[in-house]
Amino acid sequence: MNNMYKRNDRNLIRDTILIFIAIVFFAGGPIWLANWLIKDSIQQYSPVKMVRNIQLHDGIYAIKILASYGFDMNLIRQNKATVPEVYFASLPRELTRITNVRIKKELFFSSLLPPILKVNDIIRQDRRKLKKIILDITVGANVSEPDYFWLTQKLVKYKVKVRDVQDFISRPGDILDQLLIRMNIIPPELALAQAAQESGWGTSRFAQQGNALYGQWTWGSGCGMVPAQREEGKTHRMKCFKSIIEAVDSYMLNLNTHRAYAALRQERRAFRDDQVIDVLPLVQTLTHYSEEGEEYVEKIKNIIRVNKLNDFNTARLKTSIRIP
Repeated sequence: MNNMYKRNDRNLIRDTILIFIAIVFFAGGPIWLANWLIKDSIQQYSPVKMVRNIQLHDGIYAIKILASYGFDMNLIRQNKATVPEVYFASLPRELTRITNVRIKKELFFSSLLPPILKVNDIIRQDRRKLKKIILDITVGANVSEPDYFWLTQKLVKYKVKVRDVQDFISRPGDILDQLLIRMNIIPPELALAQAAQESGWGTSRFAQQGNALYGQWTWGSGCGMVPAQREEGKTHRMKCFKSIIEAVDSYMLNLNTHRAYAALRQERRAFRDDQVIDVLPLVQTLTHYSEEGEEYVEKIKNIIRVNKLNDFNTARLKTSIRIP
């Protein structure tokens, strides 16, 4: 369950790009406006925080809630039904008590599939916007100040390295291409399989108490749970989250930014946005996700195969908009 998650210093990227934007758009303007942009950029806006989550208190059963929303996993698997937007704040406690394996797995997948699809939808929308900005820059069309500011935020979020202002000016194509490579979806079947493996099908202490679904480590401030068998001298904690969807968002950002998963991003690059991504070449690159290496890769492949998770590679939310 080791994860290569590490903190990177974002200050250089943020300051460099924002200074460039200030020079381009605010030269001769009020100094306080440029300073406001730099200060405001520190707080990253995330649409997942706007999602309404259902709190599962004692006596509230997730299975009944899913049924009330018309959640039919069989029809979803057959691509005959869309996925209702049901977002649980935490994993159902029933997962620790249900003895029927089939029902337990169905409840686990039903709890994870909506937030996985939602985060992917957000990424698709961002990717479409980025492509439009790249096209505008390429043809010499005007790019608005809000779009440039949005672009700055995404460069920071996706940890695209920019040495200095001149670096950005001299190779905007390379920089934006790197952002486009990183800003992409994670196949639902992969996100489901890794969550199952890392969380013990949603029954681990970390998953139940802290929404730690993907075994991510943290060394900084914020929510973190100390592993019971952490080696002496180690300081890492298991990263926890306020909601399932925030855990999913962090997991996808990790795969999209960390250097350990550069090969995954290159494999994914071979697929167009209108194509279904073949997940197996991506799985093969995950030898660094766990200390188990190749054994971990085989476990993920097996979960995908046994549970027929490829059934979900075209699943979509009821409110999803098809984005070419």
